[in-house]
This record gives sequence, C-alpha cells and structure tokens, in this order.
Amino acid sequence: MSKILYACSRNSGFSADTKEKLNDICNQLVPDNIDAPKPHVVRVEDDLAYAVCMDSGALQESRMSLLLGFLYEKNKVSWDKPRTCYPDGNYALFRVDEAELEVVSDCVGTRTVWYYHDEEIFVASTSQRAIIMFLGTFEFDERVIPWMLSTGSLGPQFSWDKRIKRLSVDSSLSLDKKSWLVSITQAPIDFSVVDRETEDHKKLLADSIGQAAESLERIDFERWVLPLSGGYDSRGILLFIKKTIGAPDNLKAITWGLEKSQYENDNDAYVAKELARSVGVQHKYYYTDISPEPLEVIFDRFLFCSEGRVDHIAGYMDGMDIWKQLHDEGVNGVIRGDEGFGELPSSSELNVRNLAGCGLCSDYKNLSQVINEFGFPPQEMPVELRQKEGEAFYAWRDRLHQEYRIPTILAALSDIKYSYLEQVNPLLSRSVLDAVRSFPDDLRTDKYLLKNLVESMEPRVPFALKSANANPKDILREKECVDLMKSEITSNYSAELFSSGFVNRIISEIKVGKDESRRQSIKGLVISFLPTSIKNRLRDTVARRSVDGNVLAFRVFMIIKMHKMLTSDAYRVVRSQQYLVDEARAATS
Repeated sequence: MSKILYACSRNSGFSADTKEKLNDICNQLVPDNIDAPKPHVVRVEDDLAYAVCMDSGALQESRMSLLLGFLYEKNKVSWDKPRTCYPDGNYALFRVDEAELEVVSDCVGTRTVWYYHDEEIFVASTSQRAIIMFLGTFEFDERVIPWMLSTGSLGPQFSWDKRIKRLSVDSSLSLDKKSWLVSITQAPIDFSVVDRETEDHKKLLADSIGQAAESLERIDFERWVLPLSGGYDSRGILLFIKKTIGAPDNLKAITWGLEKSQYENDNDAYVAKELARSVGVQHKYYYTDISPEPLEVIFDRFLFCSEGRVDHIAGYMDGMDIWKQLHDEGVNGVIRGDEGFGELPSSSELNVRNLAGCGLCSDYKNLSQVINEFGFPPQEMPVELRQKEGEAFYAWRDRLHQEYRIPTILAALSDIKYSYLEQVNPLLSRSVLDAVRSFPDDLRTDKYLLKNLVESMEPRVPFALKSANANPKDILREKECVDLMKSEITSNYSAELFSSGFVNRIISEIKVGKDESRRQSIKGLVISFLPTSIKNRLRDTVARRSVDGNVLAFRVFMIIKMHKMLTSDAYRVVRSQQYLVDEARAATS
C-alpha cells in the first residue's frame, strides 16, 4: 500500500502515545477486504514522527529521512539531505536535518502530497484522511463543490479540508525549524522545441524510455506485475523491457475487464492476451464484473480507497477484488503506463480544458447557472494553469495535461491502487518527459511519435479498438444504483450541505435504464466522420454539452459520503485512543 504521514512538532517532542496514534491511523487506512495487511512502519524521534501504512517494499529510509517510491537513476544518488539531489523517479520524498524539513514532489506529481501547517505542528501526507485523523478535526472546504460537479474531481488546488493544501508538481517545500516558516519553490514545466531531424527525436524518445525500462531490472518480478492493455503505452513498456533487459521468465502481465470482453477480437482483453503470448510472458485476466456485495459496500470501498478524489467508478465495480487478489497473492506493485506524450488535436481553450478533464461549470449547459443559483463558491482556472503570454497553443495543451491531469486525475486513480500495493510509472520519468517537451507539436499531437515508435517494434500484434470495462453511464442507470443515490441525496444529512432546490434539480435529471440517446443516428454517424478540428468547433459553438444527470448525481453522492467519512475520521482516532486508555485502566483496577 504505502501511504505515508510525516509530522514535525515546533516546541516540544512528540508524546509517548504518538507511536500508538500513528499505528492506529495506519490501521484505519487498511481496506475492509484485506484480512492480513502488510506491516506498518512507524518511527518517532523527538520532534519528528512518521508512519508508512502497509509497506510494500518501496520505502527507503535514512535516519528520519525517507523516500517512498522508485528512482530511475542509473547510479546511486544521495537523496536524504535537504536541498541536495532532486532525483528522477516517481515518489514522495521527505528529508530532514537539524535546520529544516523538506518535502519534495516528483516532476509531474505522480504521488500527491498534502500538507497542513500551523503555529505548533507541520503535517504532510499522501492521504488527506491521515492528516484529518492526526489533527482530530475536519473543516469542509465548499470550494471543491463546483469542481466535483464539473470534473468529478477536487480540481487543481483544493482538498476536502480548507486547511490542507496540495504540493504542486516538481516542487520543494522547506520548513525552517527555527523560524517555523514554510517556503516553496517549483520548477516550471517548459515545452521548448529543439531543432532536430524526426529520426533524432525518435531516437531520443527510444533512449529515454529504454533508460527507464532498464532501471526496472532492480524490481523483483516475482512480486511485481505489468498491467497490459491493447493500446500503445503498456505495450511500449513491455517491448522496451524485452529490448533492454530481456523478457524475464517471471514477468507477469495482467489485464482486467468484463468477463465477456476477453472473447472479442478487437477488445483490450483479447489483444493483451495475444501480445503477452507473442512476447513470451505470463498473462492473467481479472474480471471487473459487478461484485455480488451490496452496492453501497462497493461504493463505500471505492470512496474509502480513492478518498473521493475522482469519480471513475466503472473500473472498480468488482469491489476492489482485483487489488485484493493481487495483495493476497503477494504482489507488491504494478508497472503502470500513465504517460504525457501529447494530447489529441484541439481547436479552442474549451476543447483543451475538456481534454484535460478540467471543465468549468460555466462550460456545461446544465451547470452554467448552478453557482449563482445555489450560492456555491466561485470557480475559475488558476492563473498558473492558463495559457501564458507567448506560450504556443499546443504547448499549453500538453502542459495542462502534465500539470493538471496527471497530478489531479491520474494520481487520484493511483491512490486507489496504493490502498493495496505499490505502483511505478516509467513513462513519467523525468528523462522521458524532458524528451517529450523538446518535440514539435506534430510529433506530440495524439502521441504521434510514441505510436510511431511502438508500431515499429516486434511483435506486430494489432491494437485494440474497444475497452474491456463497462460504460460508467450504464452502471449509474441501474435501478439499484439510482435508488441508492436518491436515498443519500435526499437524506437529512444532505440537507445540511445542499438546499432543497439544488437537491430537487439533481433528482430531476436522474434516469433509470440504458441511455437510448446513445444509439447511433444518421446525424451522429455523419459527425463521426468529420475531422477532429471541425467536431471540436461544433462542440464549442453549437452543441454545448451537459453533464449526464446520473453522473452528476453520483458526484453529489460522493460529496455527501466523503463529508460523512471525514467527519467520522476526525473523531475516529480520538475515540480509539480513549478506548485504549479505558482498557488499560480496567486492566489495572
């Protein structure tokens, strides 16, 4: 699993019960379907304390400094001293000396770090829930509501608690222990085209991916697996592993999706199996068909593991059974294919934001007036995420993917996996992304150069055309799901958060049964053959989209359930500690 909490006290050392408190927080982060969790790591030393929940072997410790994640450096680097080396890798880094504590995020924030700072305590963690449990209080931040409605995420800046902040990508936070002041520096994401021949760009990309793949030789493939789809990214990792270190006999590829998907020739599931067979590695297919457990249990577990950061429920309707199985089989981690090679063609600011999953309420027909009508906090793009003066349009498009989508959406999806095991993303190494940032627009658009590179490699197994997972809108239109969402949205608890007018609006847009409007019409068929640029222009100027009513209801459902969970978390450890005290007193009486 490996979620971490790191704390520093200003004026005094931590008390004797801090270790017990941290252990209890770790226990509260273990999913309910894990029977035998891996051991936690807890350290307390004077004014410093940290806890790592279910260490899966990705933890490096040096005194009270620690690195959680994986490095792609060829040679051993000294990472444990503040303000020294900022290594290439996927990690959260905490390092300390007598004068300062430094917290470092990697180059695209693959592992989100949250932090809290007041006059007495500094706490940083990869889990918002852990910070709230440590503090023993929760202060809901209403600014997340518009972002959750329009994007199904917490947005680019906010957390569930108004006091907790997110460390930006490629950033260093320094806490001066004497002055107790925090300072943050961030390396800018800069797309600056270098003049090379196309073949030289291609060679640079191949070399950088090869370097990252070669570093995976340090991984114990008995305990790590490669999720394999029918697309380009995971295939690229597999083929570069084969090219650089050979396909290890114990390398295992896995794919997941609906049971029926594995028999469809152009499906992710079918293609991945054929690719694994052609390369000569083991392959296993896991079903994500809906779990027989009560739907509320499935949803609650999804929110527990994701901490409500993202609404992508479709791939987790098995009740996290895939991840439980992998944990129980002794798997320590997965080698993921998240990437930043370049987005689809774009024709407008609106289209760029939609591609990144960064739509505003004002972009959608059924949300355009919701902020003013129901008194929600204002919503706007942060200045640093807007197109800069002199910045090329497609450079901004791809910067937004790396500076917003990866740390906000993809990192949130990673949080789900971190509840069970570890994860590395070799295509998000600094060397790979530095190469991509030097390519011209045409070689980045729609991952052109990456696709060209992977297509040139053996074996030439066809690529998939269909996903192996269910359509999320179909899931949310099932009657059982609709009833559950309506019950929560119209509850007394909901009334403390939302007005009756807003609740009625959300309820009125919910539908039961499959979406008949998705059937292909003549008009839809014609539009599907139009160039992407024309389709984008039509969406921008003629057919402004709406958020599906059931998707919107699920997002409101998430807000209510997370408010409940975090309110409970704030008192959970306090209650647990009191229980232990009472037990100890009873034992001595």
